[in-house]
Amino acid sequence: MPVYIVDDNLDLGEIMAFVLSDAGYLTHVFTCPVAALDHMQSNAITPSMLITDYNMPKMNGYELHMAVHIHAPDVKTIIMSGRFVQEKIGDLPFMQKPFSPGHLLTTVEAVKGSSAPI
Repeated sequence: MPVYIVDDNLDLGEIMAFVLSDAGYLTHVFTCPVAALDHMQSNAITPSMLITDYNMPKMNGYELHMAVHIHAPDVKTIIMSGRFVQEKIGDLPFMQKPFSPGHLLTTVEAVKGSSAPI
């Protein structure tokens, strides 16, 4: 199942997709959280993981997470931001931007290996 990467910075999304694809993950990059949600709802393929920026127009990353979980409660989520937003996202895994490719892979593998949906 694919990993959805949602960031209004297309360059960052594509770099993340390259890193994850190189590690064997199937990825889809979206620059708009509404488009990612629409894609998920209109296709039979649910992502295994959602990696989303917190600060985006129209819908923040936590709101996207909540909307995805209404339809697919098993999707695991990682929130990323250039600002510390932990108090706004509860117990969700968080990556502080900028991060290295190694940190991205380590975080994805740790979340993937967790037993409960996050």
